Amino acid sequence: MRRLLILTFLLITFGVRAAESGVWEKWDDCRLESEKYFDGDSFRVRHGRESAIVRLYFVDAPEIESAYGGRVAEQATFYHVSNAEVLAAGRTAKEFTEQFLATPFRVITRRQIAPGASRGERYYAIVELNGRRLDAALVEAGLARVSGEIPNYPDAAASQRTVQDLRIREQKATGAKRGLWAHSSGRAEEVTEQVGSAVKAGFGKVVDKAVSKVKSTISGNKGTDTRINPNTATIAELEGLPGIGPKTAEAIIQARPIKSIEAFAMIRGIGPKKLEALRELVRFE
Repeated sequence: MRRLLILTFLLITFGVRAAESGVWEKWDDCRLESEKYFDGDSFRVRHGRESAIVRLYFVDAPEIESAYGGRVAEQATFYHVSNAEVLAAGRTAKEFTEQFLATPFRVITRRQIAPGASRGERYYAIVELNGRRLDAALVEAGLARVSGEIPNYPDAAASQRTVQDLRIREQKATGAKRGLWAHSSGRAEEVTEQVGSAVKAGFGKVVDKAVSKVKSTISGNKGTDTRINPNTATIAELEGLPGIGPKTAEAIIQARPIKSIEAFAMIRGIGPKKLEALRELVRFE
């Protein structure tokens, strides 16, 4: 009897650990459940008879609650917008996710625990609908940044390619002034026309609604110069620029003071193509 109890304990213990640390599961026909506290990247889903809170891998969406003041302030600094604009974009991201997940979808998770203020455990996950990932759609719409937990799914190389793809999408969203990036130049009226055809093809109405919400938020802030000064920017701000990863951000900091765009081009990791993408996003006064 004692041996049976020990064996049962070991099976339960190691079974839970395996589920949390390495065994990938695919939950098909999932549905979004109503939840007061969910936002663009964290929400409750039902699969079969079970219910779970999931948190997206790869991305970070704007907060929707002013109670998380530190997080809101950090996101406001990253995007160069006000706290109020972060919260407004967070509500738009939540609506985007609700519409994206209006029909049954797939969740891919290994039950890795995600930290946060949610009531109850939440698991990191990849969420797909008709072959498209929610994380990619949020980034394309300018309603999330590439950040957060990065899984090795299905392996490290594939995950790295996913991150690179997301950064390209983020760069395009930044350049097109979509979503929360619209505040960077105040030209919100141009956002709808600049949304990429790849996004519009599958989720045009969702993106248009998101753009409309952000337009109303920033209508009184036209003409603000929110270009980043590489000489004073934080690591997080530098990594928010298209194509700038941790190593290049560190190289920029080591090269300070940088007096001109020509000097900026000499920094290791910034080639001609990357420089063109950054030219209108940085200043050196």
